[in-house]
Amino acid sequence: MRLSLVCLVVTALAGCTGSLETGALGTGSGDNGSGAGGQGATPAECAVAADCTPEGPKCCDCPTHAVPITDPSARACSEVDCAPMTCGSPMQAACEAGRCVLECSPVACDPSLVCENGFATDANGCLTCTCAAPPAPAACRVDGDCAETRQDCCGCALGGKDTALPADQVASYDASLGCSATPVCPGYDACAPDLAAKCVQGECALVSGVLPANACGRADLAACASGELCTVNANDQATMYGVGVCQP
Repeated sequence: MRLSLVCLVVTALAGCTGSLETGALGTGSGDNGSGAGGQGATPAECAVAADCTPEGPKCCDCPTHAVPITDPSARACSEVDCAPMTCGSPMQAACEAGRCVLECSPVACDPSLVCENGFATDANGCLTCTCAAPPAPAACRVDGDCAETRQDCCGCALGGKDTALPADQVASYDASLGCSATPVCPGYDACAPDLAAKCVQGECALVSGVLPANACGRADLAACASGELCTVNANDQATMYGVGVCQP
């Protein structure tokens, strides 16, 4: 998943995807290039994914980030013969807004694999072709079990934050905040219109959008057509729900 959604950089690997933006190239009109008072934007590291390569803390370490292929450390490690490594889910370098990043690589799962709670996420923040264990006990089973409520005294409607909870816990949670009748808040609407309370892998969460039409991997989703495989880490919306999408 992308960083803008859910993309993580953790112990072993992490990343997100994106495309080059004009602002990252420093081509804005705020600086005429004369050096007379203009600050300019940070130079872009990349234009396409091929400009980047995964890199770890040391040569032969599992990668934790991505750097330009012209980076001195990348050049130094390119001549080192490393033994095969076990680094968790496959990752790949990508170029996002002119910066080199790591992203989860798409992985095709056995089409017969169906997971009641969706696919498990590994330490890299990537979905794997293994079933997620149900929470003990499950907080929800269907979306209707969950409700959006204020996370703090302001809530997103007054410039604070909202959260998702089991519907039968909203009243007790709200009381536990100990808010006054007139809390001091920024006073603006900070609610994201595309977020809604959903039941994801047995837990209530605020997620955006809806499942793609070709989502797969859960018992309540249609099986992939003949010749297609259920592929994880290939669609941001599907990944957010812990499932894959059918692809040839």
